[in-house]
Amino acid sequence: MTNISSYVEYFRKIAAEHKEINDFYMMDINEPLAALRSNIKYPALILTSLSGNFEASNLDNILDSINGGFLIIGHLDQIDDFSGEMQLVSMMKQIGIDIIARMLHDYLKCEVLALKAIPGFNVNSVSYETLGPVFDNDYGVMYSFKLLDCLDLEFAPSKWEIS
Repeated sequence: MTNISSYVEYFRKIAAEHKEINDFYMMDINEPLAALRSNIKYPALILTSLSGNFEASNLDNILDSINGGFLIIGHLDQIDDFSGEMQLVSMMKQIGIDIIARMLHDYLKCEVLALKAIPGFNVNSVSYETLGPVFDNDYGVMYSFKLLDCLDLEFAPSKWEIS
């Protein structure tokens, strides 16, 4: 099962180690909105919430199919600066590509935190969408990907009070 705290820690680490990323937030909308009032540092990585479903084509190999993702945003001071918007979105896209490349590298090298945080990462599952303006004239790119992890659905009688 994907370790959620490892997932957050992994992306927090990526944000801290990338030379162009200056801030990290979770997708709890209140966190980036509060940061906007207290000077968010751009570009910022915003980790989106996880979602998923169980896949059990046979009961021997049950999978936890997890949808994850992140948003990379930057800020434009001038409103309606189309040239600036395109330049900023291109820069945010490149930072996102850097992150996907790092994820693939860490996963293929069996880096311990990556194996806990992004099990079954497959670069073929990556998709992206440009966004903006969002928040306070921010522009960016949202990346989504799928993770696959084995799931143990063994019934544990000790966890139940069955009468």
